[in-house]
This record gives sequence, C-alpha cells and structure tokens, in this order.
Amino acid sequence: MKDMNHNMQNGRKSPVPMSEAMAIVGMALRLPGGICNPIDFWTMMAEKRDGLCDVPPERFNIEAFHDISGRPGTIPMNKGYYLSDIDVRQFDPSFFSLSKKELERLDPQQRQLLEVVYECMENAGMTSWQGADLGCYVGAFNEDWQDLNAKETQHRGGYRVTGYGDFALANRISYEYDLKGPR
Repeated sequence: MKDMNHNMQNGRKSPVPMSEAMAIVGMALRLPGGICNPIDFWTMMAEKRDGLCDVPPERFNIEAFHDISGRPGTIPMNKGYYLSDIDVRQFDPSFFSLSKKELERLDPQQRQLLEVVYECMENAGMTSWQGADLGCYVGAFNEDWQDLNAKETQHRGGYRVTGYGDFALANRISYEYDLKGPR
C-alpha cells in the first residue's frame, strides 16, 4: 500500500496518495502575443513579456466604446489579450467525427482545442491514444459563442448543447480522441 498523506476536506481527513512522478511529454498552445509553440512561449517568459495588445480592429470598433470614465455603455480599457492569426473557418471536420451541420454550430473554442490537442499528441510522439487512460482537463473563460448564438432563434437544434458552453470542451476532446480518463 502506498504511503498516504492526509488532507482536510469538509472537516474530515481524507487519504491522498503521496506525490507521484509526473512528466509533461507533449505541449501545444495558442496564447495572446502570437505564441503558437513552446519555444515562443519560453522566449516570452524568459524576456518577461506578456501578450497584452490593442484591441484588433477586426474584433470591434473600440473607439466607438472606449471611454476611461467608465460611464454606462463604455469600455474603460482599449487593450486586451487576443489570439492572432487564427482563422477558425479553416477547420477540416472530416478529420473528426463532425458533420458539416454540427461544425456550423460548434464553438470556435472547440475547433481550436481539437487542433491544438492533436498538435500536443504529435509533439509527445503519441500515435495511438484511442482508448487510453488519459485525462482531459480544460480551463476556459467566456462563452462568447453561446452569447452570440442565443440571439439566433433559427440556430437552435440538436447541437446546441454539445456545441456551446465551456462545460463541453473537455468532453468534446475525450469523445473525439476516445480518451477514457484516469482510473
């Protein structure tokens, strides 16, 4: 039996295994500042930079909303953290089990994540992950796609639940790559 550590949880002691060795064997990413690979990420960190930039004009007309006073209907910041040089329309659904109709409803975050996870597996040298005991954990911020599509009543349909929402991100990856999670 492994040595156990005790962790306080809800006022009770619960056994937690002592730390086990873990290795990051693959990495892929898309980050603000044009960071699309581990080398660029490392360089950014070593140079103590971040990805803060002006709001890209293709996002929205910041000048129409920017006002440092913070009055209602305005935005006090004219900068942010944006992904650049990414066209989510250039996604090939045939590589995955997605129909054209499902792809039309699919959150761009899911499209991007499907591609980046594949790059990560490639970077790790993994060629047969189907059915593997791999866990998928995703952190996400904002549900812009869901908010945009909430106004479109004719787009409601069978893919609304699986295509929108941050809760579906890890599930989409696990399903498409047939990951069974840690046991």
